[in-house]
Parts: sequence; structure tokens; C-alpha cells
Amino acid sequence: MKIVFLLDNAYGIGGTIRSTVNLSGALADRHQVEVVSLRRSRQEPALCFDPRVRLTSLIDLRPSSPAYDGDDPAYHQRSERFTEGHDHFERGISTRLGDLRVKALLENLDADVVIGTRPKINDYLAAYGTRRYVRIGQEHLTHRMHSDHIRTHQDAALAHLDGFVTVSYADADAYRAALPDVRARIVCVPNAVPPTDVEPSDGQAKLIVAAGRLIKVKRYDRLLRAFALVADKHPDWSLRLYGRGPQRAALRRTLDDLGLSDRAFMMGAHSPIETEWAKGSIAAVSSDGESFGMTLVEAMHCGVPVVSTDCPYGPGEIIANGRDGLLAPLGGNEDTNVRAYADALLHLVEDPALRARMGHAAREKAARYSPRRIAGEYEELMEGLLAEHRGTPDGAGRATDDTAREETGDAAREKTHDAARKAAPGAGRETVPDSARDAAGAPGGGQGGADRPAGEEAGAAPRPGAPTTPRAPAPRGARSRTAPRGVRARALRAARRVVPRALVPALRPLARVLLDAPRAGGGGLPRPLARVLAQHDGALLFRLRATTLPRSTATLSLRPRGRDGTAPVRLPLPPREQADADGWVEVRLSRQDGPSLAEARWDAYVERASDGRSKRVKAERVETARLLSMPAPVNADGVLEPWVPYVTEDGCLAVRVWSRDRHAEVTGVVRGEHGYTLTARLYGQAVAPELSRRTVELSGGPVLVAVPRGGNPRQAFEFPGRQGTEAATVELELPYELPAAFADGAAEGVWDLWLRPGLGPERVRLGRLLGDLADRKKTDVTPRTRLGESNLAVQLYFSLNNNLVLTLRTLAAPKAEDHTAPAAAQRSDEEARQQRETAGSRQGSAAHTGASRQGPDPAAKSAQGRSSSPSASASA
Repeated sequence: MKIVFLLDNAYGIGGTIRSTVNLSGALADRHQVEVVSLRRSRQEPALCFDPRVRLTSLIDLRPSSPAYDGDDPAYHQRSERFTEGHDHFERGISTRLGDLRVKALLENLDADVVIGTRPKINDYLAAYGTRRYVRIGQEHLTHRMHSDHIRTHQDAALAHLDGFVTVSYADADAYRAALPDVRARIVCVPNAVPPTDVEPSDGQAKLIVAAGRLIKVKRYDRLLRAFALVADKHPDWSLRLYGRGPQRAALRRTLDDLGLSDRAFMMGAHSPIETEWAKGSIAAVSSDGESFGMTLVEAMHCGVPVVSTDCPYGPGEIIANGRDGLLAPLGGNEDTNVRAYADALLHLVEDPALRARMGHAAREKAARYSPRRIAGEYEELMEGLLAEHRGTPDGAGRATDDTAREETGDAAREKTHDAARKAAPGAGRETVPDSARDAAGAPGGGQGGADRPAGEEAGAAPRPGAPTTPRAPAPRGARSRTAPRGVRARALRAARRVVPRALVPALRPLARVLLDAPRAGGGGLPRPLARVLAQHDGALLFRLRATTLPRSTATLSLRPRGRDGTAPVRLPLPPREQADADGWVEVRLSRQDGPSLAEARWDAYVERASDGRSKRVKAERVETARLLSMPAPVNADGVLEPWVPYVTEDGCLAVRVWSRDRHAEVTGVVRGEHGYTLTARLYGQAVAPELSRRTVELSGGPVLVAVPRGGNPRQAFEFPGRQGTEAATVELELPYELPAAFADGAAEGVWDLWLRPGLGPERVRLGRLLGDLADRKKTDVTPRTRLGESNLAVQLYFSLNNNLVLTLRTLAAPKAEDHTAPAAAQRSDEEARQQRETAGSRQGSAAHTGASRQGPDPAAKSAQGRSSSPSASASA
């Protein structure tokens, strides 16, 4: 069969897109599959489609693209069908241009089955689709979740569709009850969620993980309130919330108001999410309603038991309460709901053995949702609908009468897209994702190979009675990663129209030589693709896709940024021929017998030995879960050396390394009524085991040292602390009023925070280096605190180097209460702060601790009268 999926935007990361990626890849084992995206918003899809799945788009919204459609007049007109949301026209989701492009596509589309994936597209499919193919709509929410406007349109659409698929059995019943006379066959087929080869959770990290779009129905505010109750009893547990959405600012305020700013962290969007599920010991779902709950199954695949509200519809159909997860009751009283949810979390927090048993059972349950099994259910539905379709006058003879379709395959596809281009210029352009091109041809590449367990997807035998359609070839028009862009791309398309098809095979080798000619920085090398696994002993295991490596001898080269004269670290790579069964070669960077790495960010390259040419490594996946539970990485010389691999903003692989012979790790930041309370653990030479606690106390005890940026010694100050209740720990107080008292009349200021342990003049940098995060600036966020009724506010944050920094700033206008900034103000503050930090880093050598002075404030008067003047500079 030829199966076409219609997506609104295949370039996002939502649940509908993920489920389409999973299902289309599984169906591509036996069918010809295409995904048509109404809109294209970026160069590459955020999620990797199977390379056998052809990806096309109708409206190009990339401003840098020669085919940019944002200036088309129809793009600035409202859809004549319907608008799903109040801002969907402004966001370009429901436009007249979309009407025209989809209409042209559907009226000329050559396919056996066309599947719509959201109400708007189901409406298009009913209005513009034809009887030449079977039309199936999907429901990824539920009948009751939609507004009256959307529900009315979708209910009407079902009268013209052949099939309609919900993702929960209860919702299928609801649709059948609401529409007893509907024409479409209404069935439930759950979403496909592939198994992952991410190392499963070991249940050791004291971490709860939640993930999803930040919208009201997800009720993450309920989760935060419940976690606050858990945190009161178990202060060593933390919560991470992954996702983005319109509720972000409101959730940030709730988090801060509950005093959870250093216990619950908003992590932003993350893909792939499986690496983050594997870090948790408990997965949390707190929704008022879940049509299915892909996040539940994703977490279960990673061996993480789920605590979910027993909400309609999906969780109760997925979780066996008490066996592979817990269902918290949901009633009319929200305080009761919160307490019940907190009790369910505590049940697992306090029972590690139960977490382990449930995690194992969760992995077994998740296998029910494998793409191969779900694809089989879709095949049964499609085959049944096709059989019915052939019995209708419009569909009679469909399978046997060759004259019913004068054009098939590529010719029909070109006709479809030509029609779309005539309707509105630019429609129907082919877009093959680079990620798919990288994996094409590689053993087990993409979603269809390496991410599937052996025997699960790729190469699996067809189901009995399944169609025997040959596997679809690689996407027509697929290019290597060195394919031209812009003017050269247009020239290539023009050449395709001029050159006779018969000459293409003969000219292809010449074109490949021209397109793959060496260029600066790449040397004609393919883009290396790698995965990284942080192991229990802190070593890093690099796995590189063999087909993306040079054929000759090569090395994995780690090169430090900003450290001129520091030699790269080179790790010899095995030959491509030594790749494992999944097509990967491995190299390990060991701590015990490996090279020493200086403090820096180290970028990863693959370097060809014959000519020294190299190319940066693209990161497919980085697993750092084991860094959360491993002991602090202190070498034989007592130096703290954390290694944290991460993905850069441009998708490349890097390793963040710190090397500190003395360090104070910030373990807690608590905002009190009058000031901050900081707790820290000492490492390296900051710890003096030969001295007794009493000796340390007699020497003056620990002291918080604030070193001003900009070199003004009159702004420096110190404040005494005390030894912690555990060995090698300290507790430090920082009154809110101190920065203003020592600002020397300035309206703003920035101070780097240090600790003098009380054993002499040597000071130690306060920071947060341990764990799995290379950058904490956007995750470990402490809200700003207004100083009384003034227009001044103080705030702690972690710098680009994860060091602790204190700021004083002037606010626009005083308010009675302002603990957090609106989103726009936060972005503005963040940009200004980063500029100040960059400037401070350049001037760090001039900044030092000067004589402190008494301020007019009682808090300032309690500060020590004079600070030491150590020679160490105040680096960021």
C-alpha cells in the first residue's frame, strides 16, 4: 500500500508528531509511506523520521529559504474552513494559503490510504479528499477535550471519512455514543511508542521526572504542590519538569512561591526525552485528562514506574495500579487531590524495593505498545476499509483495473505536487531531513534500525496475511549532507527538468564528485554521528556510526576551546570494518589510565590521519544518568575533575571538564525571610582532615567572601558562616541587604562568591559542578528578591562556568510583592546579565577583595571589618 500521513508541522516535538514518526517507520517495513507537513518551520525535523519515509512540505516558513512563503498574500488571510485556537491565524497555523495548498494536494493525491492527524486536517480530508483513496482521521485528544467549535467541525467530518481512530478505548466508546449514525468505522488503536536502547534507570537517583507540554490540563501546578509535601519529608529528593508551553511563567511563580526554586527545576524542551526519563526513579503525570499518555509509556520503556492521576482516559488503560505504577484518585476537592498524589509519590520514594519491582514490570507492560504491534493493528483496519472501498462504485476494480490509474509511483507524485504549485507557488517541495540522510544506508539507521531491539522492527518477518508490497526505496531526491543550498539547489532542480531521465544514472557519479568536493573545514568528510554514555566509574563511552567515519585510519579528537597551546586529546578509532552488528564502533575515555583534561569545553571532531582533515561530531544521543549517583570524581592527587558530555546548541558533541584542586560544591540555596542560606560541601585542598572541628572553629570558621566585578575594592564584603552538621560541609548566611550596603552608591553590581574555609587566607570558589548538567544558568534559577519597598532587587545565579554569582539591580518600579519577573522581563534581564558577566570575565584579573566597610544597615554592620586580599583573581 501507499500510505500518506498529513501533519500540521512535522518539524516540532509534540506527541502527535512523535506517534507519527513511530508509526510511519514501522509501516515502512512493508509499505510505501509518505508524510506531508502542512508547514515547514525549520531546516531539519526535531525528531528523526525513518529514512524510508518520504517527507514533504506544502508551506515553507523558513525566512532564509529561497522558497519562503511568508510573503504570500494568502498566508495573511484567515482560513475559510475553521480556526482551532484564538491565536492560530496570528501564528500561521490556520491560513487561506493552507486551505489552497491542502486542497490541491488532496484533489490530486495518488495513494491507497490517507491519514489525518488532527481536527483541522481531518476537516480538510473530509472536505477536499476524494474517493480514490481510503480516508482515516486520528484523534490524539478526546471528544470531551475539544471546544464546541472544533468538536462541531470534527463530528461533521466523520460523516465523510472511512475510518476514525482514537487512542483510548473509552474515547472510542464516547464517539460512538455521541455519533451513533456516523459513516466512519470508529476504533481504538493506541499510540506506537518504540522501545529504547537507552540504558534503563537503576532507581538510585533521588529524582522525580515529569515531561510534557506546559498547558493547563497537564496540571503541573498540582504536581508542584504535591512535591512540596514530599520535599518536607525528604529534602534530598528533587523534581525536574521538561517541556515548554504557555503555562511556563505561571508554573515558575508557583514553584517560587512554594519555596522550591532549589528543589524543583524547569528544564525546557529536550529531545530525545528517553535519556531524561532514565535519570529518574519516579515518573510523574498529574493531568486532569490524558487521551493516551505517551509520556507514561516512554518512561515505562526506561524502567521508571509512573505515578499518575487516575484521570480520563489513558492512564487507567495503561497502568495496572500497584503492579507497574500507581494511580492517585482524582475527585472534586483539589486539596484532597494534592494530598492523594503526594501520598502516592511518597509510597515509592520511601520504598526502593517497590520502585525496582515496578520498574521491571513497567518495561514488560510497555512492550504492548511497540510500533510493530500497533502497525499491525493499523494494517488490519486499512485492509478492511480497502476491501469495503473496492465494493463501492467509486472504488470498484481499484486493485485489478490498471486503467483506473493512468499514472502511478513517481509520475503521480509529480502530478500531485505540480497541481499544488499551480494553486500557489512553492507548494509540494520535497524536503528530506539531514538526520534521515545520515542514517540512510547504515545498518539499523534511524528510527527503523538502531533504535529498535534486534528482531523487533527492522527485518522482521511480515505478519501472516500482511501485504507483500516490496519495501519502498530510499526517498527519491535524497541528497548527501553536502548537497547544495540556495542558488546551487535551484540550479540543480532546473537541471533535473532539462536532463532526460535516461541519462540520470550515467551523470550521477559526476554529480557526486562535484557535490562532494572538499570544502574548507570539512575536507569532503561525512558528518560523524555519535552517541555517548557516561559510565558508573565516570568514564565516557563514545559510539560512532561506522558509515559516517572516514574509510582510512582516523581518531576521535577532543579540542579545548579558549586554551591556545593546549594539545588536543586523540583517541584512535577502530576501523569501520570492526563495527558491531548495529553499525557502531566504540572508543572509551577512561579516568584511571586515560589522558588528563584541563578545565575547558572540549569539542569533539573526527580527524583523518592521512591528511589531518577533520569534521565536528554530531551528537545523536548523550546519556548522563549515571553521573547523578556516582561518587564525586576526585583523582589520586585530590583534584575534583567532573566530565560532563553534552549537546551544543548547534547539535554537536562537546565535553565540559572542570579541574579544581579546591572546590566548594553548593548543595543548597534557601531563600529565608531576611536572607539566603547556602550549604556547601568541600573538596580537594579545601578539606584539611588532619585538623579537628574545634581547631577549625578556633581559626575563625568559614567566611563567605564577595568579590566585586569591575575591580572596585569598596564594594567587597565578607560575612561569617559556620561548620555544617556533616564532615567537610559549611553553612553560610547572606543577608539580602548586604549588596546594597556595599554597592558604594551604585545602582547595580555583580559579585563572584567565594568561601574562605577558616584555615588561612586561601579561598575556594563556590559553584555547582557535580551532576549531569554542563550548564545550570537556565535551570538552577533563584528568583530575585526586592529589598523592602525600594526599587532594588538581589538575585543569585550560576554563571556560564556554573560558579555562584550575586547581583544587585534596579527595577523599573516598586511593587508590593515581586518575587519573579514576567517572561519578557526575565529574557531582558538574562541578556543584560550575560553581557555584564562577559565583561566581568574579561576584567576578572583586575577584580579582587578589598577592604570592607561598614554600611548604614544593621546587616552590613554585622559584616567583618576587613577582608583578606588573596592574589587569586575573581574569574567567572
